[in-house]
Amino acid sequence: MKIEEKVNILGTDYNISVNTKPLERDADGLCIPYSKQLVICPVAHIADEIETTEGKEKAFKETVRHEVIHAFFMESGLPELSSNENVVNWLAIQFPKMQKTFEELGVEE
Repeated sequence: MKIEEKVNILGTDYNISVNTKPLERDADGLCIPYSKQLVICPVAHIADEIETTEGKEKAFKETVRHEVIHAFFMESGLPELSSNENVVNWLAIQFPKMQKTFEELGVEE
């Protein structure tokens, strides 16, 4: 799984880093909008300790999507949606399913 060091979100570059240890805020990832950073826990520290490697990798990808969605909302001028964890979680979980449907319909772009 390759994670770029930078990602462009609506014209703004965000630095992405995979932290070398679990985050202090009891979170698997953080979006730090004013310093344009996305910080993600390493795969080994994400999800429950009893989770399988495959499950941890799935949770890692979902966490990256989650933090990117936070950044999209912030860059869109919608901080109230960025702070709505229910909306952000829903999009992070459902996006792969939505993407697959759009691809099947040929309307992904």
